[in-house]
Amino acid sequence: MQTNYPNHSESGTNNPLFGQESLPDEINNSDLISGYDGLLEIAKSERSKIAVFQSGLVVVTPESRWSSEVKAILDRAGRIEIAIHEIMEADSKTILSIYEKDSQDNNDQATKLSGIERQRELRRIIADAATKKASDIHFYVFPSFSEIKVRIYGRLKRLSIHSTEEGRAIINAAFAVATDQGSETGSTSFLKGALTKASGLLPSGVDLVRLQYSPTTGHCASLVMRIKYSNLQRDYELGELGFLASQITDISLMRKRTSGLYLLAGKVSSGKTTTLQRILNAMVREKNYEISIYSIEEPVELDIDGAVHVGVFPKPNQTRSEAFIEAIKATLRSDPNVVVLGELRDRELAGYAMELALTGHALWTTVHAGSALGILDRLSDLGIELWKLTEPSVVRGLIFQRLLGELCPYCKIGLDQGSAEGKVSDFLLKEAVNLLDTQPDKVYIRGKGCSHCLHGLVGRTVVAETILPDLNLLQHYANNNRLGMREYWLNPRPKGGCGGRPILHNALIKVGKGICDINEVEEEIDLVQSYVSEYPKQASILAKEWRTH
Repeated sequence: MQTNYPNHSESGTNNPLFGQESLPDEINNSDLISGYDGLLEIAKSERSKIAVFQSGLVVVTPESRWSSEVKAILDRAGRIEIAIHEIMEADSKTILSIYEKDSQDNNDQATKLSGIERQRELRRIIADAATKKASDIHFYVFPSFSEIKVRIYGRLKRLSIHSTEEGRAIINAAFAVATDQGSETGSTSFLKGALTKASGLLPSGVDLVRLQYSPTTGHCASLVMRIKYSNLQRDYELGELGFLASQITDISLMRKRTSGLYLLAGKVSSGKTTTLQRILNAMVREKNYEISIYSIEEPVELDIDGAVHVGVFPKPNQTRSEAFIEAIKATLRSDPNVVVLGELRDRELAGYAMELALTGHALWTTVHAGSALGILDRLSDLGIELWKLTEPSVVRGLIFQRLLGELCPYCKIGLDQGSAEGKVSDFLLKEAVNLLDTQPDKVYIRGKGCSHCLHGLVGRTVVAETILPDLNLLQHYANNNRLGMREYWLNPRPKGGCGGRPILHNALIKVGKGICDINEVEEEIDLVQSYVSEYPKQASILAKEWRTH
């Protein structure tokens, strides 16, 4: 075998490779040095004539075999110490295919590297959000830029700005390693998924990140990532979350029972999962770990002591609801005492959930509703028959909750200062002072922030409504007497009612105690003037109650 380029006067017919028209299978495009970003740069116009490999192989067209252009290229190869010892001929189309494959290989490698870099960036973003105690990360991709925001104590704050291409690449990187994805794909579909520990993207202290992708108009996109933090110890106390003593008593009665339907309602990111987890862990402990709990979720979010988590795996041509129903049927054959469903989303699933409660099991789940009493209407909307809703042994517990920011004690400011700075209206100041029977400097709003807090807040606290439905309350519902039902619920227990309190009442108690910002109460729950007009009896005792809680 020759170690130098063969003499140009040598006849091509004496070369065993000369005249071969197809490339051997063992050719390795990574060995190509005359390709894109190769050691031997050649003009694009020459790439249809010759290809040179690190191994010493040269592929050339017959008509260019002895041309001055090819000779010049091979001379340059010699100067970089490439020993040419094999020459074969091929047509231009075949040689161009070598370069096309090389270009594709380079693009694939670049894409792979880009994917790795984007995943590193995504890992950094999640870690940064976790450090800030964010509940969610929002990615917004616009035609000219991308924006990343984090939700901290209920408020969105900008984290960073990227190019449009970077934003799309980061979103693609997330779904590249996500699990629990649906059957749909593509940038114009609604997509969901979850990042688990196996993704390698989650920092210490984060167990799961849920993904929800929404296509938008103008070829843009939106991705929301919900962060689930690790539960390092079993949490049982509801008081730490912000529930009032009377509400904790109601919930403790709910969890003592092992039959009936118990529902938690609230908007997205209202703390329902955390509340449900604490209730069930307390239930297990109180019953000396002698009950069986089966949890049916997708993805698994509840960390319940000793619970069996039933997987939901939709089969081909099977809907998500059908997969849930199949899991419910299997669970009923597994001798459960308590069943937990992630959420009632549709009629079919709600129907099976109600049937499960009717069989004597306890079922805990969540639903979207605007108040505790409104949960009954939501069940009706989901197709549950009236006789089932008005049977006291079926619907046995209703909880509705929201989260409000907890003011930093070091930088919160009084209403008097807030009014002077234009942060609270004079009308709201007067309403709050009259309603709480206090002074303006004793009612607080959020400050600018300090070294002790994040943007003037140190956490979030629950404000809630709880109801233990009884025959009288359900009879009002059956008669479509909404006003009578509400009055019965709000009426004090000594006077024959349920002793309930609306969520706005509980929120204003926390305003009086200096825990919450009255501006946020109006933003997140309702106007103070609506409370005064709709709940005059509760408004008349608010000043006394906030001082005694």
